[in-house]
Amino acid sequence: MKGFRRVQQIGLLSTVSLLMTGGLMAGVLPAIAQGTLQFRLPDISAPGNRESGSTRSTSCVAFDDKVIALMPETNYGYTQTGYPAFYFYLPPTTAEQVKFVIRHEVTGELVYEGRFHIAGDSGIAQVSLPNNGLQQPLMTGEVYVWYVSVVCDETDPSADVVTEGFIERIDARVVAPTTPAAALPALYAGEGVWYDALAASAALKQDDSTADWNALLEAVALDQLIPVELLTTEPTP
Repeated sequence: MKGFRRVQQIGLLSTVSLLMTGGLMAGVLPAIAQGTLQFRLPDISAPGNRESGSTRSTSCVAFDDKVIALMPETNYGYTQTGYPAFYFYLPPTTAEQVKFVIRHEVTGELVYEGRFHIAGDSGIAQVSLPNNGLQQPLMTGEVYVWYVSVVCDETDPSADVVTEGFIERIDARVVAPTTPAAALPALYAGEGVWYDALAASAALKQDDSTADWNALLEAVALDQLIPVELLTTEPTP
């Protein structure tokens, strides 16, 4: 894959009574591990940066603030679903819209583009690829790049505050329908499926169970975002 380099990276998540996995495809739950969870990242590093660059002094985002994709530092992650959720930190802004785009990494083909009203919201925002019967899913074995742009000036795209991340859909490693929701973040993390681990932990966080969410952010050096509010609804299309 162009622009990628191989790396070796394994992080440890601090959490309580989480499950580790090494063969869930066979449908057998592994033993319970106390205290720590091995989180495996794919040995791939993507170009770009999960944080937006410096903004203009006249930008709609403060000069020292960033839009941050909730990604490993390698800027690359796996999903096993065709319609994943994407999370990003939306700083305080005077903008009224964000633009979300997904393209095929090799061909540049546009997969999805949407604009969303943010109405002054600030926090951890989520945008999902819509499973609406019209939108095509991400294809297994393919790599995509996604962009979040805070639209500061409708007449000047160069004023947008932009961040990006990479995603690859892989064959299922975790059999989610047979697994309790509370066990999913650990199982996905153990198999290196970042996007699904984050989405599963976000669902638990909304029910006031924050341990997995906090541990995932700590594992990828985003612990400064732990206190940030998780917005409970997606931006309005």
